[in-house]
Amino acid sequence: MSDKGKAVWFLALLSPIIAELMSGSSPPIEFFNPIMFIGLLGMYGAGVLLVRELTVKWDKGWATVIILGAAYAIIEEGLAVKSFFDPGWSDLGDLGTYGRYWSVNWVWAAWLIVFHSAVSISLPILIFGLVYPEFKRSRILSNEQLRMVKVLFAADIAIFAVLFLFNYVPPGVQYYLAIAAVLLLFLAAKEAPANLVSARHDLPSWKPWRFYFLGLLMISGSFLISGASFTRQIHPIGTILLILAVSAVTLLLLQHKMGRMNNEPHKASFAAGLMTMLVFFGIVLETQGVLGMSLVSLLAVIFIFDLNRMVRGKSVLLFFRKKVRMRARLIM
Repeated sequence: MSDKGKAVWFLALLSPIIAELMSGSSPPIEFFNPIMFIGLLGMYGAGVLLVRELTVKWDKGWATVIILGAAYAIIEEGLAVKSFFDPGWSDLGDLGTYGRYWSVNWVWAAWLIVFHSAVSISLPILIFGLVYPEFKRSRILSNEQLRMVKVLFAADIAIFAVLFLFNYVPPGVQYYLAIAAVLLLFLAAKEAPANLVSARHDLPSWKPWRFYFLGLLMISGSFLISGASFTRQIHPIGTILLILAVSAVTLLLLQHKMGRMNNEPHKASFAAGLMTMLVFFGIVLETQGVLGMSLVSLLAVIFIFDLNRMVRGKSVLLFFRKKVRMRARLIM
């Protein structure tokens, strides 16, 4: 397989592995079920490839990735599985009542839009750029392959949408408004300036460890705000604004502290912070009887360790051995 082909599969697999397997939403016994695996790959894998390829094709930046990530969240959670509307969705808890208005789970929807945009889409693309810097600003799919991915993604979403109709049929008006929101976000992503959320300075002004805690605080803070009992004492609009504020502050700090150059260790540390929360979830789920999650967490820790070693050109335990050797040859 060519290097470009390996890059395609790396990105396509990374998104469902992080968002579904590492998070415990689809533990190993479910994730590696052939039918479920194909469905997740067609949704997450095709989705992240589309976002990445359209961003490069349009010559855009992170603003486009983030906006398309929000559109992806609405497509998956609103149009396909319909968790944005279903009050009986298994993961909702009290978010099926708190913040539910006009047949929409608003707090849940806001949180998942942030989660999918950050973790399911932006994070894999960030890691992809670190592992495959040679393809950072170039297409990895031909036009024909891109059309095939579009068809696969549309078919996958349509199948999920039909299957989940047996669980809940959302009101027509809300469903069509979700479609309209996706179209508006798509247009906004296409028109967004390439440098809208780009780094404002040449070099990072923070040490890498600060970015680790920024990523960790961003993801854990969002989880806490959306699910903690103290937020139930305020109006749901306040909770939604807090979730969005955490994301906005994180983005502003990345803009002003990350830097445009010599930032690979800083990006890897930020990615590690985002993934650490998911590692913790895996350990907790194993203690609750979800078999295999401790192994997933162990492999995730090794992946995080190796990613941060790889970008520094240092020896790794399991992953990215060839990349480290390539970096060593370049230095020599």
